[in-house]
Amino acid sequence: MILKIKSHSIDKHLDTGGQAVILLVVTLPLFLILIFETLHFSRVIERKIMLQNGVDASLMTGIEILAQGLNQISNLNRKLIHLHALLLLAQAGKPVSAGASVLTEAILRKMIQAVALRQDFIKKSTPLLALEKAMVIARKNKTPHMVFTPPLFHYAIQRKPPQNGLPSPYEFSPNFSQGLRPQSKDWNTRGFLYRGSYRAKARAYLSGHDLYTSQWKGILSE
Repeated sequence: MILKIKSHSIDKHLDTGGQAVILLVVTLPLFLILIFETLHFSRVIERKIMLQNGVDASLMTGIEILAQGLNQISNLNRKLIHLHALLLLAQAGKPVSAGASVLTEAILRKMIQAVALRQDFIKKSTPLLALEKAMVIARKNKTPHMVFTPPLFHYAIQRKPPQNGLPSPYEFSPNFSQGLRPQSKDWNTRGFLYRGSYRAKARAYLSGHDLYTSQWKGILSE
């Protein structure tokens, strides 16, 4: 007679091993998914920070250039006022001199026109330069797609009525002030990266008091 002996310890070990395999099969995919989602989320945050930095740097560059241009126009405004005052003296028959030179009415008229032409050049060229530099900074910061509001940098300024048939200083256009700050102009920009999957936006404004003092500066809103 042959006796069959059943080993409970071996069966128990096999059962435990089988449960471990099942647990591993179930939890491993979940663990891999968790790792993937963590890495993906970290990548998203990294790209968003990169994009936001690019948008901020691009807009701030453009605003600073615009502020520099307004300061130059303000300086030339003061010069225009001074030249117009000298012209009135010359027209009244009073001698006007600059150092050893005598400034005649004809000379003063040419000087006023030259200053006005310089202002017109700054008014037209500086906004275009600001936009160009802003886009360069955007590309350097891997933010190739930018949308500016207003769509193109420009100065909302206009000349006062002519004096003696000559150009007068610049003044604000009615739409320059937004009513948010004393004589300010707001700009908004949005950036797109990686086929539009990631977006960021920024807001900045020009801050100053008038077009006769060189106090203009660009400020990035928080």
